[in-house]
Amino acid sequence: MQIRHKLFAVFVLSNILLIVSMWQVFQWSFDRGFVTYATERDRDFLEQMANRTANLYLYYEDWYFLVQESRLEEEWQRAKLENLRDLIPPPSTPNLDLIYPSQYYRQRFLLFDEDKAPLIGDVAFVDAETHEVEVAGEIVGYVGLRSMRALVQDQTLRFVRQQGEAFLLISAFMLTIAALLTWPLAQWLSRPISTIRQGTKRLSAGKFDTRIRIKGSDELADLGRDFNHLASTLEHMREARKKWVADTAHELRTPVAILRGEIEAMQDGIIKVTPDSLASLQQETLHIARLIDDLNQLSMHDVGNLNYQMEDVEVLDILEQSVSAMQRQFEDAGLDIELQAPHKSKLRITGDTDRLHQLFANLMNNTLKYTNAPGKLTIKLTKEQKQAVICFEDTPPGVSEEDLPKIFDQFFRVENSRNRATGGRGLGLAICTNIVDGHQGTINAYPAPSGGLGIKVVFPLI
Repeated sequence: MQIRHKLFAVFVLSNILLIVSMWQVFQWSFDRGFVTYATERDRDFLEQMANRTANLYLYYEDWYFLVQESRLEEEWQRAKLENLRDLIPPPSTPNLDLIYPSQYYRQRFLLFDEDKAPLIGDVAFVDAETHEVEVAGEIVGYVGLRSMRALVQDQTLRFVRQQGEAFLLISAFMLTIAALLTWPLAQWLSRPISTIRQGTKRLSAGKFDTRIRIKGSDELADLGRDFNHLASTLEHMREARKKWVADTAHELRTPVAILRGEIEAMQDGIIKVTPDSLASLQQETLHIARLIDDLNQLSMHDVGNLNYQMEDVEVLDILEQSVSAMQRQFEDAGLDIELQAPHKSKLRITGDTDRLHQLFANLMNNTLKYTNAPGKLTIKLTKEQKQAVICFEDTPPGVSEEDLPKIFDQFFRVENSRNRATGGRGLGLAICTNIVDGHQGTINAYPAPSGGLGIKVVFPLI
C-alpha cells in the first residue's frame, strides 16, 4: 500500500470508529439516563400503590376484586385488538382506577399474593420491581410493575430503534461524503512525499543537479529543503572530488615530469651525473614524498584513522618551542617573529603535542612562503572565557576578501599560478584545519591589522 492508500484508510477507519463510538455513547446515555430515571420514579410510585392497595384489601379482605377487574380489562383489550372497540364499551374498573389512574402504569401493573405467586400479570416475582402490601403489620401480598427495560423493548425502544436507524443512515451518507473528500486530500498530502521519492531516485542515479519545488512551511516542506540541501552538498562534493583528483594528478605530474626529464637527459649525456644533478633529483623525490605524506594525513583524517595521543598540555610551552625552532628560518628569510602572551598564564588544553607542533609550524611556514621581506609575524595568545585564542598576524601581502574562505581548501593558492617555489603544495592549511578539528577547536582567516593575513585558532580549555 502506498502512503495515500494508508492515509485514506486511516481517515475512513477513524470516521467509522467515531460513528460506532457515538452510537455506543447514545445507547449508554439512554440506558443510564432515561431508563434509570424511570426506574427510580417507579419505586416512588410503588409505595403509593402499595398504600392504596392495602386500604382496598381491608375493605374486601381478599384479592378477588382486583383479579376480576384485571380479567375484564384484558378481555376488552383483546376485543380492542380485533377492532371491536366501538361495539364493546370499556369495563368498569373503579378499584384499579383508584390504585393507578395513569394508563401508562395500568399496562405495567402486577399483583402477587403473600407467597409471591402471580395473581395479575405473567411476570415472575424476581423479574419485577415490587413493594410489599402490609395490613395490620402482616404482608398480604405484593404490588409490582413490569421492568422498565421490558416496556422500553416493547414500546419506547421502537422509537429509539427508528432514531438509531436514521442515525446510521445519516452516518453512512456522511461517511460516503467524507470518503469522497478524503481520497483527493490523501493524494494531496502524499504528493510532496512522492516528489521527494522521485527526486531521491534521480539523486541515487547520480543526477546531483536534481532539485524539488517547495511549497508551504510544514514538516514536508522542511524535508524538501533538507533534500535540496543534500543534493547541493553532493553536487559540491562531486565537483570538489573532481577538482581534488585533478589537482593531485597535477601536483604529482610536475615533479615526476622533472625527474623523468632529468633522468632522460642524464641517459642521453646532455646532463652529466654530478653531485649537483643528483641533489636536484633528490629534491624532487623529497617533494613527492612530502606531497604523498600530506595526502596520506588528509585521507587518514577523513576516514577517522588519524591517531591522536591526547594529554593535558600547556599551549604557551608548545608555542614557545615552535617559535624557537622556526627562529633561524625567519631570520634567513628577512622576517621577524614575535610571541605575545600578556598574562603569561598557563592555559591547559587536551591535545597531541606532536600534532600541535605540526599545526603551529604549518601556520608559520605559510608566513614564510607568502610574506614579503622585510616583514613580521606576530603570534598572540589570549584567554577568552573558557577558550585559548591564538592569532597569527603577518605583514603584506594580504588575501582578498573573496579568497579568505578558500585558503583552507586542498591545493588552493592565493596566486593563480602553480609556482611551487612561492606557493608550496597547497595542503598546509588544509592539514591545519584537520588538526584543529581533531582537537575540537575552530580555525578561520581574517584581514590582519598589519595589512597581511590573520589566522585565528581557538581551543577549549580544560
